[in-house]
Order: sequence, then C-alpha cells, then structure tokens
Amino acid sequence: MPDPRLAALLAQSGDAATVAWCHHGTGDAASLPDPELAIAAAAELGNVSALQGVQAPKALRKAAAAALHRLKSRGVKVADVVAPRSFSLSREQLDVPARAWLGAPNAMGNCIVVLTATDFDGSCIVEVVVGGDKVQDQHGHAPRNELRRFWKDMDADPTMAQVPFLAGLHLADLAVRGKSVHGWDHFLSKVSKPTLANARLSDPLVHALPASDAAPEGWLLPAWLIPGRSTEAALSAMPQDAGPSEEGWLSTSLDGVLDAATREKFAAAADFSATVFGVLGKGSSAASALSVAARLRAGDAGSTFPELRSALLVAVFQEIQRGQDEQRKDMEAMMHKFGAPGGA
Repeated sequence: MPDPRLAALLAQSGDAATVAWCHHGTGDAASLPDPELAIAAAAELGNVSALQGVQAPKALRKAAAAALHRLKSRGVKVADVVAPRSFSLSREQLDVPARAWLGAPNAMGNCIVVLTATDFDGSCIVEVVVGGDKVQDQHGHAPRNELRRFWKDMDADPTMAQVPFLAGLHLADLAVRGKSVHGWDHFLSKVSKPTLANARLSDPLVHALPASDAAPEGWLLPAWLIPGRSTEAALSAMPQDAGPSEEGWLSTSLDGVLDAATREKFAAAADFSATVFGVLGKGSSAASALSVAARLRAGDAGSTFPELRSALLVAVFQEIQRGQDEQRKDMEAMMHKFGAPGGA
C-alpha cells in the first residue's frame, strides 16, 4: 500500500518545510522531520536539483544519489551537479540556508517580513515593514555567529513565524517592487535571479503554514494611510473634556476619511493582510481581511469598519504625542536660552 505520508507530500500537504523542499528545493533536507521521506518525494516528483543539493550527512547523500540513479534509469536527464552558493570560513565550506519570517498586522496595522540570505561575501538581513503602499526597510550584515543568534531571536519572537523563503520573498518583493528602497536592492544582490523569478511567479499560499481553526484575530488597517487632514479633523472634533473612548466624534471623523483614492489604498492593504494571514495559516483572519477589502470597494461607510476605527485612533494618538514632544522641545529650548534651572 502506498505510504499516505508520501502521497500527502506529493499533493503539497503535510509538513510545510518538507513540501517546500521536495517541490521547490527550499531549505535544508537534513533539518526536515523525515529527510528520507522528503528524498523519496523529491524522487517521485523528478526534482533533480533538490536531490543534487543534498550534501550531508553521508547517509542522506547516499540516499539522494540512489534516488538520482533511479531517475536516470527511468530516462530522466540528470545534469552535472552545480556547486551550491557558499562561502569559506577558515577551513570550513558552509552552506547557509536563506530563511524568512512573517508577522501579521501589528499595533500600527503594518505587516512585517524579515529575510536573511548569504552569498560568498557574507550574510544580509532585511526587515520590510509594509503599511499599505507605504514601505520602510532596515538592513544589515552579520557574520555567521551573529546570524545564528539572530535566527534564534526570530524563532523566539511570538509575533513572528518562520515561513518558506519563497513565500516571504514573494510578499516582500510585491510590497517593494516599483519603489526605491536601498536596503532591499542590496539584499536582492544576495538572491539568485532564478530564485527571485521563481518567487515572483509562485503563489505564496502554496507555501502556507498548516491551517489553524482559531477565531479571527483583532487587527487594524495601516495607520500610515490615514490622511493628515483626517487626523487633524478628528483632533478638532475630539471633546476637550472627554477621552478618546467617546464614540460620537470618532464615528463622524471616520465617515470623512474615505475618499475614493484612500478607500482603494485601504482595500489594497486589506488584500495584502489577507495574503499574509493566509500564508500564516490563519484562514479565519484571512477571510475577515478579504471581507473588509470587498466592503471598502463596495462603498460601505467608514464608521462600519472597526479596523479603520483602530487605525484612526492610532493616528490621533501619534499626532497628540508628536505635539507633546514638540512642546517639550520648545520648553527645553526656552529654558536653555534664558538659563533656567534644568535647561543646561
């Protein structure tokens, strides 16, 4: 009887990391829960490049070589092995896997993609923060020991989840493409052109983590997309003797946020959040985000979206904080000018 675990992998279900390796060659076979099962699946799929990439340990290398021999006997063309991208440290020759982590909309409504990649010159880390059509990035370089510590920290972060590299690369590239983002351009110099092309063509949901039946998470649309005029109008409408929990002023302000252009920006941001939720295996939250996108495009009033209400509150609080910071700086400057105590 055929092994049901093998059938599941061939149907792109089961362990996500194993599916990514045997179908796309992503990751390291030795780190998978059942490397020999993964090698058998790759052989059934005729994935020559994945099998040729198995270099260690010796037992797995022999299993992959046997699988390649069987493929040859079936008439499958097996080209010469191409050396993997690697760099040398002292006497060691190291193969460093590219990795990716993904975070659902945070307290600002922004999604986060973190990627690491390595070539002969070293390793690069990039964080892409996506708030609708607004994108920020940070990038840096890391030697091997620091990269491992970074991986450990990312694996321990409860707000981030490791996803197949192709899925993370697809989402980050989708958000950044067409924009001038220096850190991202530098990171791409560490990624081979075939890998980037594969990521762009692939459906990230194919690489989704195992589905969860959890209820939809509370999430918000990106506060970055709230127009400045809307934030100012909300501040003007806020009662001076009442806290921001009062609903009347907020509902009135929400209905003025969504002009046609802003409505579409928020709908596109909801679409992106839905894909992120989907890759994370959070189907209920993905469905919620898709519903929000559809309702935005259908013209529903701004006051009917809790996700927009939260975004406006964040924008208002940020504006209040910004004003307080400016007042503090002005006071410190005045104290310094007139030599008041504490102004030095």
